Amino acid sequence: MRFGARVFKTGLTVVLTLFITHLLGLQPSLIAGIAAVFALQPNVHRSAVRTWEQFQGNTLGAVAAIIMVLLFGNNVIVIGLTVILVLATLLFFNLQSVSTLAVVTMIAIMDAPQISEAGATTIDFLEAAGIRFSLVMIGVLSSLLINLVFIPPKYETKMYHNCFNITTDIFKYIRLELSNMSEYQIVKKDIESIRERVVRLETMYLWFREERSLFRRERFADSRRKILFKHLISSTRRAFELLRKFNRFENNYNHLDEEFQNRIRFELEYLMGFHEQIFMKFTEKIKPNVTNESIHEDLYETSLMDDFIRHYNEAETEEERIQYTSIMEILSSLYEYANSLERINRLADSFFRFHSKKNKINIQDETMDI
Repeated sequence: MRFGARVFKTGLTVVLTLFITHLLGLQPSLIAGIAAVFALQPNVHRSAVRTWEQFQGNTLGAVAAIIMVLLFGNNVIVIGLTVILVLATLLFFNLQSVSTLAVVTMIAIMDAPQISEAGATTIDFLEAAGIRFSLVMIGVLSSLLINLVFIPPKYETKMYHNCFNITTDIFKYIRLELSNMSEYQIVKKDIESIRERVVRLETMYLWFREERSLFRRERFADSRRKILFKHLISSTRRAFELLRKFNRFENNYNHLDEEFQNRIRFELEYLMGFHEQIFMKFTEKIKPNVTNESIHEDLYETSLMDDFIRHYNEAETEEERIQYTSIMEILSSLYEYANSLERINRLADSFFRFHSKKNKINIQDETMDI
């Protein structure tokens, strides 16, 4: 279990909400606390957008509740029909993302005790409805305020270190597959765990992409950083797909000609080293345009695909040819991985040669996944 900023901000939002309601003397404050928990979002941009949507949804729920109570009362059948009406209307206006809080607002108003009190007038009910609607919006606005001013997400640091840690684990399992020391079923379970981490990383990038700069002059810098991290995460995804293919066709690889196995192993070691260099470029530990391409080109005169075709043509039986056909899937993933590394390397070289002073990437030291 990890105690992150999101957990802390949720608690702080509830505290701020309850403090404001007690300061204003509004009751029941429980409604505002529930609204604050529902309204908290992972980033500032999404909070701002969701606040406007929640205002529309809550207004619709409040208006529906008031009309239904004034026309038909507040028995359980009417409340149920009102829920259906509100949900259908939200779907029509494409506001289904805020349906939970809109229904909470509606029920809170329809269940107000002023409705059943003896001698209560319509004005008393409308006043109670207004108070309960205000309580919900206090919770929503408190969550927006906390996201704006307190512990803003450090997406660049999180994405870089998560990407680095996931990629390091992928390299560890690729080397196990290459050395024929892995246990297939155990590694398969670990690969599923890595897949979930990659998906979470890609989700984090989507949150990062939604962030917007307040100043026009900073938007180009933000766009450059977003493109850079998009391709960094894409290269990790390609490395994972390569590992998955290796795990799937591990047996076919182990039965290849030893010379061709060594060639594939060399290509992979080169690409993994290249990937590690790219990570160091992000933290500016090495200069742009530094690669070991010359070593890679001098060691072999022919390309990997030329070697594959030669070994395929030299296969004596149909079974051996089918085995090489399966290896083609590994080579396809390997080339996709290599292309993704070339793209991110060109982008990193361009960024850190021409834009790094204006568009500094803020990566703080971390030692574990965030």
